[in-house]
Amino acid sequence: MSHWWAILAAVSLVCFGSIAKAQLTCSGTTSADAFLAAGSSNNPAGSDLTGLNFGGAGALVVAPAASVKGEFQSVLRFSLSNAVSLFNTNFGTGNWMITNISLTLTSNYGSNGVQPNNAIFPVISGGNFVIEWLSDDAWAEGIGTPNLPSTVGVTYHSLTVTDLLSGAHAILCTNTYTPPGDNVPVTYTLPLNTNLLADVSSGGDVSLLFYAADNQTGYLFNSHEYGRGNEPLINVTATLKIVQPKILSAYFTNGIFHLMGIGGANLQYQVQASSVLTTTNWQTLGSATANSMGVFQFDDSGAIQPRRFYRIFH
Repeated sequence: MSHWWAILAAVSLVCFGSIAKAQLTCSGTTSADAFLAAGSSNNPAGSDLTGLNFGGAGALVVAPAASVKGEFQSVLRFSLSNAVSLFNTNFGTGNWMITNISLTLTSNYGSNGVQPNNAIFPVISGGNFVIEWLSDDAWAEGIGTPNLPSTVGVTYHSLTVTDLLSGAHAILCTNTYTPPGDNVPVTYTLPLNTNLLADVSSGGDVSLLFYAADNQTGYLFNSHEYGRGNEPLINVTATLKIVQPKILSAYFTNGIFHLMGIGGANLQYQVQASSVLTTTNWQTLGSATANSMGVFQFDDSGAIQPRRFYRIFH
């Protein structure tokens, strides 16, 4: 009996085998987005656009207050329920961790110095812009367009008067925009901010606000209304948490050798055995699924040799 236990204890500390899907990335477009315009005397849409909604527009815009067409900010909301579902299905609930979050933005007006067809928008120009996390996810996208704005839904007025910035909010990063050309995707990596991670990990909504960080930026990128494969994307990458399985006990009972171990919650482990530790030809006996506490059990009715080595892997 002690001979069996020594063998099992020695091999149980090593996680053999490989993980078929050690990393997964889930990408999804916005569930809502809109640009927020202040207006100016040089903007053909008007000098005061602060109360108008443009949630149905095909573009999102970032420009400073010094812009000839006035200031533009943009707000985007992503739903992360599909990402969490994907990770739970492939890794097991709670057995994954987020390692990267990024945004991919594409514009059909991505060339420096170009004036977009709609004169409400500023000339395309490189510069810096800020991405800020918002705790408020309840804002309404609205259906207004540059040619037919609405008064229902999120507006520039929402930034200062209603609830868009009244709750918690935090700057995530400042990025440099260099016009890459038309229809060229640009990816911006977001820091793994605590607030952002909490939203993503819970499978809830993530709201982000974009605004200029200098007086040069004139940035247009496509909204989800534009479609055609160039919508804004959030890309979330998760990896399996490394939980090394360990055999806790092993004993014969009624002629059956019983193994009990611990690993990752709800993970399925393969059980293999061999009469020779140095062999590369291990026999697969079956599988054992850990419960919500990570405990798994396996019965080997064929354990009749003088000695047998076991290994467990996911």
